[in-house]
Amino acid sequence: MNFARREMSATRQVLLMALGATLLTGCGTLLPNSSPTPEQPRDVRVLVVDGSSGAPVAGARLSADGVDSLTDATGSAVMRALRSSAIAAASDGFDAASGTVPNDGDLTIRLRPNVVHGTVTSDAGVPIAGVHVFVEGSPTMASTDSTGAYSLPGVPAEGTLIFKMPGYRLGVIPIDAQRTRDVSLPPFTARGLYAPSAIFEGRGRLDELLGLIDDTEANAMVIDVKETDGNLYWATDLPAARTAGSVMAHPLLQLDELLPKLKARGIYTIARMVVMKDNTLGKTQPDLAVVNSATGQPWRDYHGGIWLDPFNPGVAEYIAALAGDLADKGFDEIQLDYVRFYSDGDFKVSDTNLPNTQSFRLPAMRRFLRVVSSALQTTRAFFSADVFPISFIASDDQGIGQRPEVIMPYVDYFSPMVYPSHYANGTFGYALPNEHPYDVIDATLKIMNRERAGLRMVIRPWIQDFGFGPFPAYTAAQVLAEMKALRDNGAQGWMIWNARARFTTAALGGPLAGEEAGPVTSAAAVASGSPAAAVSP
Repeated sequence: MNFARREMSATRQVLLMALGATLLTGCGTLLPNSSPTPEQPRDVRVLVVDGSSGAPVAGARLSADGVDSLTDATGSAVMRALRSSAIAAASDGFDAASGTVPNDGDLTIRLRPNVVHGTVTSDAGVPIAGVHVFVEGSPTMASTDSTGAYSLPGVPAEGTLIFKMPGYRLGVIPIDAQRTRDVSLPPFTARGLYAPSAIFEGRGRLDELLGLIDDTEANAMVIDVKETDGNLYWATDLPAARTAGSVMAHPLLQLDELLPKLKARGIYTIARMVVMKDNTLGKTQPDLAVVNSATGQPWRDYHGGIWLDPFNPGVAEYIAALAGDLADKGFDEIQLDYVRFYSDGDFKVSDTNLPNTQSFRLPAMRRFLRVVSSALQTTRAFFSADVFPISFIASDDQGIGQRPEVIMPYVDYFSPMVYPSHYANGTFGYALPNEHPYDVIDATLKIMNRERAGLRMVIRPWIQDFGFGPFPAYTAAQVLAEMKALRDNGAQGWMIWNARARFTTAALGGPLAGEEAGPVTSAAAVASGSPAAAVSP
């Protein structure tokens, strides 16, 4: 009996305990929750400062967990955010950055300033307007104003600043922590001799030309890199060139050897590239060529040459790709020749993609030059174009699409071929212009100087050292008369054309001291208010 009573009592206790547990777990107020209480956000004061100077950055944009704010005049703002969460900060003129909310206290975010500014002057201290300033490899560019001042945003922590202005040496300045760069650019005048393929094919011809440059005032070479056959004289992996079939199995020029050799002697290097007359591209891609309406094949001039049609999409892009590759290879300047519509053939059977009238030709040439100029604008290479003077003397484009308003705004160096022997009899009132080199060139450049007013480009003409047709070879006196006409009209330098590269030495002065073709560099930052640096490499 006692045993049975004890067993019932134990059973009752178990039931009561089970019931109590059920009641307790069914009512949240009877037992505490085993899950941790979620962390609550806290108010944190965020201070944004200039990483270089420590000055507060007012108006900086802050963002955290979808909540945005702006810093006040003291560079600070209060934000509500969880501990250890990220707060992003951004402001114009600085690289974006972020910081982590601490357990307690304020958060300071430092922004790296990315705007470089300063002034560009000549070595005489005169401000230079129109200088292009950019980071090498970046498309962003600034230009100096009338006081020589510039401001370039988006400058990275490392890299190279380029200062580019025709008529001056290139500025190549390493980027460092300094945000102010005042730079002085010495003037540079190129006096070039033409170097056709024969110079690099004939035994001893290159050394002969280099010796002439060493002994005279000449300081530049105009090197053929593409002639009317369309073949490229240099090695390239450009897909467009391989598609065109213009890559030679054995390139004539070894640029990795040639250009350093020339630059070591202080020679300014100009790559001359024939553009619209191109037998190779015209054959492999006839859709880019002027068409013979009678045969459906590429149209040919009286000498059998194929011409590209500037109206056709792809022509400008092909030349721009070649020009960019030459710039990357290290040429100081890319010069385009035959920058014009076709000529010297039977026009009755020529067919172009758009009507071949001046109202269509001029926009096509403007687009062509704009595309090539854009490809070279933020490279180290300058851009130039050879033109017929008659298109700038006459009132129309002479059927070839060359006019001042179309070409001059897009080039650094404007190179009219002012060969007196090529002017029509009676031009400027001279029965035989060939016999009046000074007067003909003088009259030509006076017109061109009026047409170039307000533009940053420089006029640097081609002059002749040859005879043409019935006229004998030019004498030293005639070549010197051409040079005097250039000087008297403010032209900066010259290039001498002789198809065989046989030049009249007596027309060339002796070497000039103090001339450098290489870039201006600076080993240290030029702080605001400090003397500008111009240090030769």
